[in-house]
Amino acid sequence: MAQTLSSIESSSASVLLGVDLGTNHIRLGTVDHAGKVLAFRREPYPESSLVNAQALTDQILSVIRQMIEEQTSSAPVAAVGIALPGLFNQRTQRAVFLPLLPTLAEIDLANGFAENLGVPVYFDTNANAAAFAELNCGIAQGVNDLFYLHIGSNVGAGIVIGGRLRRGKSGLAGDIGEMNIYVDHLGESVRLETMASAENIVRRTRERLKRDRTSSLSRLGAMGGFTYDDIIEQAHRGDDLAKLMLKRTGSFLALAIADIISLLNLEMVAIGGAPAGRSLLVEAIEEEARKRASAEAMNDCRIVPAEIGAEAAVIGAALLSGHVQ
Repeated sequence: MAQTLSSIESSSASVLLGVDLGTNHIRLGTVDHAGKVLAFRREPYPESSLVNAQALTDQILSVIRQMIEEQTSSAPVAAVGIALPGLFNQRTQRAVFLPLLPTLAEIDLANGFAENLGVPVYFDTNANAAAFAELNCGIAQGVNDLFYLHIGSNVGAGIVIGGRLRRGKSGLAGDIGEMNIYVDHLGESVRLETMASAENIVRRTRERLKRDRTSSLSRLGAMGGFTYDDIIEQAHRGDDLAKLMLKRTGSFLALAIADIISLLNLEMVAIGGAPAGRSLLVEAIEEEARKRASAEAMNDCRIVPAEIGAEAAVIGAALLSGHVQ
């Protein structure tokens, strides 16, 4: 079906609500039909709810209902879109693999959420949602062939061919994190996600610090640890180890992306994830991809930082909930 407005008509009389189930927070916001964020908030997960499917579901439903109720006085919420950090089978309407929120795979999300919220509810991956946001109101406007790379708790991709988001037979396309890459210093092939997810970038950096304690990250580690955002911040401040770890991450990502560029003859690769880290990764990805992809395909393709910030999946999920795919 064409990617045009569905029976949920674009109108100033209603808004859409997008939800991004992130690593540590639920991000959600109301969005108009053009993709403008009207209200946005983050709600932390209580630690106890992450191991209990019902408690986690109840909390997510509670924060969504609260935002719907707050919005009702100005414009009703016509539909809700929810972006998941993993895989979602569009045929069965069930989560397949959610490494950081595994209990949600136990639940019939689609039926349960629609019954509780009283409006249509749409589910997709966070990468597809963010890609759709960039396609409609970000850097990929007017782009027909796009590969959007999401780097966060999972490593996933949104694929746009001929101006349409492509999900494959069951909605499982874009699972680039499961692709195997050969890592020279390990002497073996490993899953890309084990080298390039936010958690694994931190893990690799900690391992490197055992041999190099001159980095500012070593001091942060001694004070209680550091995050992926800390690595990015220290790289921007000139820390050599932080810059090296992001450069190597970009090189690992390029091992997969170069082949995808050659295969699909893409117009654009947009790098998402933590906004401050995107430009650092782009440089490393492009340098390595040019060594590996066909020269003709690389000349056709721009590798760029994604434009929309941390709210990208919220915007995209909201817009997807109001569109026919």
